[in-house]
Amino acid sequence: MMKSVSQHSCISTIALAMACLTAPAFAQDAAPATAETVAADQAPVTGDDIVVTASAGDKSRFRTSISVSQISQEAIQNFTPRSEAEVLRSIPGLQPSDTAGPGGNANIGVRGIPVSTGGSEYVALQEDGLPVTLFGDIQFGNNDYWLRFDQNVERVEAVRGGSASTFASQAPGAVINYISKTGDKEGGSIGLSKGVNFRESRVDFDYGGPISDTLRFHVGGYAREGGGPTNEDFNVLRGYQVKANITKDFDDGKGFLRLHFKRLDEHAPTNTTMPSLVKVDGNKISDFKPMPTFDARDGSTYSIYNRSFQYVDTDGALKSARMNGIHPKVTSVGAQFHYELSDMLTVDNNFRYTDMSGSFTTQFLNVGTTASVLGSTVNGQTVGSIRYAAGPQRGQAYTGTYLNNNPNINTLMKDMGSIANNLALTGKFDAGAGKVTVQAGWFHMSQNIVQDWHVNRQYSALEGNNAAPLNLYSTTGAQLTAAGQAGFNDNWGNCCARSMDLTYTNDAPFLSANYSGGGIDLDASVRFDRVRGEGTAQAGVAGPNYTVSDENGSATLPSMLPGGVIERINYKRSYTSWSVGALYAFSNNTSLFARVSRGGRFNADRRTLGGNFNADGSLNAQGAGTAVNFLNQQEIGVKQRGFVGASGNYSVEVTGFRSTLTENNYDFTRINNPAPNNDPNISNAYRSYGIEFTGRLNLGNFHLAADMTWVNSKIKDSATAALAGNRPGGIPRLTFLISPSYDMGLFAVGVSASGQSSAPNDDFNLYTVRGTTFFNGFLKVRPVENLELGINANNLFDTLGYRGGGSLIPLSATSGIIQNQAVFGRTVTASVRYNF
Repeated sequence: MMKSVSQHSCISTIALAMACLTAPAFAQDAAPATAETVAADQAPVTGDDIVVTASAGDKSRFRTSISVSQISQEAIQNFTPRSEAEVLRSIPGLQPSDTAGPGGNANIGVRGIPVSTGGSEYVALQEDGLPVTLFGDIQFGNNDYWLRFDQNVERVEAVRGGSASTFASQAPGAVINYISKTGDKEGGSIGLSKGVNFRESRVDFDYGGPISDTLRFHVGGYAREGGGPTNEDFNVLRGYQVKANITKDFDDGKGFLRLHFKRLDEHAPTNTTMPSLVKVDGNKISDFKPMPTFDARDGSTYSIYNRSFQYVDTDGALKSARMNGIHPKVTSVGAQFHYELSDMLTVDNNFRYTDMSGSFTTQFLNVGTTASVLGSTVNGQTVGSIRYAAGPQRGQAYTGTYLNNNPNINTLMKDMGSIANNLALTGKFDAGAGKVTVQAGWFHMSQNIVQDWHVNRQYSALEGNNAAPLNLYSTTGAQLTAAGQAGFNDNWGNCCARSMDLTYTNDAPFLSANYSGGGIDLDASVRFDRVRGEGTAQAGVAGPNYTVSDENGSATLPSMLPGGVIERINYKRSYTSWSVGALYAFSNNTSLFARVSRGGRFNADRRTLGGNFNADGSLNAQGAGTAVNFLNQQEIGVKQRGFVGASGNYSVEVTGFRSTLTENNYDFTRINNPAPNNDPNISNAYRSYGIEFTGRLNLGNFHLAADMTWVNSKIKDSATAALAGNRPGGIPRLTFLISPSYDMGLFAVGVSASGQSSAPNDDFNLYTVRGTTFFNGFLKVRPVENLELGINANNLFDTLGYRGGGSLIPLSATSGIIQNQAVFGRTVTASVRYNF
């Protein structure tokens, strides 16, 4: 049963969009509020841009009772991000706790609520007001695979908590919106950047402006290639993105129609565990050092010896896969419509059709001891020796103390496409001395998840540069592996020789009401989500043996193929989310707000093949009780802005929050863990509270940005009794980003410090991992008008360290090996850019 969007559904939805109906929550052309602004010649540094994300779209940041961040294109560029996770690091309250690399696959938590499986369970990534994927944690389909920050982005806007529960589906923790440039100002740029100490070349361009008095456009994109941040010897990073939009402003000045286009096609590396030697002092892990053969700052599992590998397809055919990392292929078209039917009534519609597919093809890493493999049983025989399977030492005995025994993976993301539409009608009415705004709308999104998984047992040398595969031989000399592979589709048992053909459809009517009068602003909103899951999933059963050859000989390898009982998915779940907020503005420069909210989050594909369904596809007792997780939040905050001297200004926002969550999920990768952490079913109750701080200061040519989050998180209860009362693994109490810069026109210079306090290594809290601070820097020189020369450095001091926690392999009472995603070492890029 294919889950491609039907022709009838596609035509019907396009017709609806062309009939011109988009939520003002997502209209990008809302005019700035004027009632709250101060004199134009002394406008404060922040607070007057209309918030278009997870809101009704008619309030400035200063006058809305939500925690919101707005980060400009230039500010993000100056921070020199190397991945989408690093773009988000300047947003307080978020926890992008790893550095997975430019391909994506980051874990993004929020406000002390951990990511128990992977991806961003409670955080949505949007482009121009519509979600990139319906669920942020799709297995082998996380939302950060499918978008890229580039010159097309005008700003990134993020709303934490509060109205994220009711103005978006599946995102009660936060909504992060990449807002595109739309050609309202004529101009553009073209730039070339080159890695100084690593191989990467990139070209960026964008241009936009008016075509006529009522027609404008913007187009831009990039192309890049190279060895990635770990500087591989081949082009592990290569691809491009092109985005364009054209806007027709209506002659009567009451609205616009905008058409969007996007094409993304890129191979980009993603990194998993990067090990380091550590000092162990009691329960404290610190003093990170490179391993003798592996430096986590630039080590990699991508190698000239594993650029391709064999796998067995679902039809039993033996095929070859290229090691392309994460390869997203995205083509999307969309339409936004905004029109003021009268002084009191506005209609909006936001529509997008997306064709998405690709592959996730990479080598995972896990440190194992060579001694533990020797003498073990592999494919029915006792391992007597280990030899290099490729490279200059091919055929020689492997004598390293450690090796990599994690799988190579080739997940075919055959269809990850979607249709999304958000329709809203907004009315504004006078109410005495104030004004009432009411918005009613309907959100619809259909998300396909059609995948085949191929997770193969693999052995490789633990070497950071061009690691060679390792072949195992029996005590009688028989070859047990081929090119390091010991079996096909069988690394985690029958779990992962799976094939899925699923569609999830989310329909959500929503309603909000707001009263604004004097300094008082009151609002309430409600959302009713109805989600339907349908399709099939099939796990693996023992398949035939395959005799395969490499340059050393041949081996007979077992396999698993999809062939078990077909699990049918056919069920619906409905739930209600709500949010209530209030704000009081003491003046144009000071406001106080409070908010309470409850948001639902539907558990989708991660519930498949986990014992949650009856034979007819309905939820069984276990599935019914774990289908939806609810995140409850309370927050209170103050927003202050003002002036410093004759030309300076500042803004400060401080928000206190409390969050509670009972989460039920399923993580198949726990199956091979030692007890008691080997139960794939997760059932934990979390509580967190904390403070978010964001501050901006402009003093002439000097600028300072500071963002900090302090959080106290706790596992209140758990089905795994040993976890109750512990802190969630990988969640530090303090995270911060401080960025001072100086710009005098001819040149600009800046530095940023990003760090965290210590964090428990995992949910069992056996150890804490020392926090690390990393520094980035940039220098720009503008020798002539419109020309800018630049150099930037990420991890300026080449610090070896980790964000979050990590697993520990003890070596002695005072030493061990930590395994987690390390921060890349120093990467320096030089650039030239011409603005026109």
